[in-house]
Amino acid sequence: MDSYLLYFDSGTSNTRAYLLDRDFQVKYVAKKAVGSKDSAIAGSNRVLVEGMKALHDQVLAENGLTEANISAIYASGMITSPYGLKEVPHLPLPLTVKTFADSLYPFREDTCFHRDIILVPGLKTLSDDFSFVNNMRGEEIEIIGALEELKAMDDVQDAALIFPGSHTHVTYIQGEEITGIISNFTGELFYAIQKDTILSPVLTPDGSPPDVEMVRQGYENLKRFGFNRALYICHAMRLFDQGTPHQRLSYGEGVIMGGVRESLEYYCENLWPKCRTAVLVSDEFMYQLFAALLEGSPYIDRVLWMPISASKSYAVSGLKRIIRAKGETGI
Repeated sequence: MDSYLLYFDSGTSNTRAYLLDRDFQVKYVAKKAVGSKDSAIAGSNRVLVEGMKALHDQVLAENGLTEANISAIYASGMITSPYGLKEVPHLPLPLTVKTFADSLYPFREDTCFHRDIILVPGLKTLSDDFSFVNNMRGEEIEIIGALEELKAMDDVQDAALIFPGSHTHVTYIQGEEITGIISNFTGELFYAIQKDTILSPVLTPDGSPPDVEMVRQGYENLKRFGFNRALYICHAMRLFDQGTPHQRLSYGEGVIMGGVRESLEYYCENLWPKCRTAVLVSDEFMYQLFAALLEGSPYIDRVLWMPISASKSYAVSGLKRIIRAKGETGI
């Protein structure tokens, strides 16, 4: 009988289910618009559990499998948050892959699945100064998946991995050790400003590559005038018909995302003195945006790119590495 792994990657709004064979090749992917946000709204995680079970049943039905074919179920992301499947404490940094692998959390789910689901914890940094407290859920498994590819890159030993998203996380990697995190409020901020302020017409994405010069201008004004004034200039540009709609959008991206450069440079100067390389784990748009933002940085000498796409999942690669680090096959 063929055996497979089922892996859930669950976020705030969406959950993906991956069917993996014994070589960790992705055989099938299903997605459902359900996540920890729905649990928070409902005041119960039942909606999330039922959504996961619906994905489970879909994967089995579409591939002619039964429950007996699934040797193990793994889950990562917001699944370990208070509004996920089971709240699991973050693991403190620094951390090696082996230590991380030994910290997976088996949870018996008896509402719908009636079997163990192995949960992947998030990561955190600890400090007596709350200004230096950071955490992530979801990106940690992508980091581990990216490490192998990172090692193959030319002379990359100390690097800041940047994961753009609702919260853009920057993770400091030193060899095989994850040693630091900077968490930033970015994608959610962009969405809130775009949805509920006068800047809505300016910050509507058009699918085009960023205008590099306008991104840089947005960042320069962020440094000159501060966030509030720099962002207001977006509105003034539209009001007085300055630049094209795409130029105004790119300017706004530079203002909103420019804070990530500010925080990264502070850490490089004060906490990560060996870090001279930034690596974008992102789509092409975000790579181009951050390459423009980081150009001329006195701390970051080069910006590399690790592309993500619908067909490539660093989370799946991370799961493979974690399981192998435990000395198991997973099947």
